[in-house]
Amino acid sequence: MVVDQPERGSGADTGPMPLELIGAALGSCIALYVQRFLHVRNLPYHGMRVEVEQHKAGNPNRIGAFVARVVLPAPLPAAYVGLLERVARNCPAHETLTHRSQVLVTIETPTAAAA
Repeated sequence: MVVDQPERGSGADTGPMPLELIGAALGSCIALYVQRFLHVRNLPYHGMRVEVEQHKAGNPNRIGAFVARVVLPAPLPAAYVGLLERVARNCPAHETLTHRSQVLVTIETPTAAAA
């Protein structure tokens, strides 16, 4: 996988920025869960798409909000609308982002060979 920064950020713009992958993970997770829900109920899903907007926040520089929109290829029976919204909100990526996961960072260096 190639990640990069835009040229204005000293990159070559050859791939998405690392922060963009968070939105991609959220969108693909929602898509997978929604597709399964529709498939099990024999509802159409071919042509479905999930669009994710990321809104920046500062201090510290981060994503302040995600807006995910599921675009279905056909009307959804009213009885399924609330269920499908719950399914989308319960994908693991959504749960990870909304429950403030702890992030631990360690630095490892090779051990110097004995001289």
